[in-house]
Amino acid sequence: MSATLDPVFEAKGFNRIGFRLIRRVISQRYNGEDELSAQQVAQLSTAELLRIDLATIARGIGRLEADAAQQPSLIVPVSYTSLSSQKGRSDLIAQLKAAGSLVKLGVICEILGVDGVPPAVLLSTISLVRPFALLVVGRLADTNPKAILRLEGIGLQALSFECPPDLGDAEFQAWAAAAVTSARRVARSVLVYGAGTPARGGILAALGASHVGVS
Repeated sequence: MSATLDPVFEAKGFNRIGFRLIRRVISQRYNGEDELSAQQVAQLSTAELLRIDLATIARGIGRLEADAAQQPSLIVPVSYTSLSSQKGRSDLIAQLKAAGSLVKLGVICEILGVDGVPPAVLLSTISLVRPFALLVVGRLADTNPKAILRLEGIGLQALSFECPPDLGDAEFQAWAAAAVTSARRVARSVLVYGAGTPARGGILAALGASHVGVS
């Protein structure tokens, strides 16, 4: 597992709020260079996912400790599967607390794998994590408006998702309008990653995204 830091900006003023942790899970079965897709990672065992989650936060803590300038915040990805068990939740909350002590405002907990989770179950999990995070974000893989709107009314603070790759300008505009508008009906804050250019970040901001990642 490797982790890199990607800057995230407040959409309207384009001020950096901190970094998000992007993790890569590498298979060692063959040459040790094959990265697992998000779908392959989701199919790993609960124990494996928890090890990946804890290792990711540990990398983030190491980066924060090595940084002379204290960051405003850090967005930490955590698997829903790990949070759904008492032991996993306890281990992860301890790491979230440690990371939170190293940033100015607190950590943002980004829960992966929320697609398809029953809303009542997801809300219960979020409520257990919320006291230990500045913000709890539900990370979506499916940005179809119908999939997004299934989460309406359960009290999510924020949603996040990636821009689809290789979209032309017109396609990007259509996708962004549908995805961001739907997400705004579900949550107050909408984080959109992978905009590609500041101009597209501006489009996302105009549509109502609260935070963007350009790279």
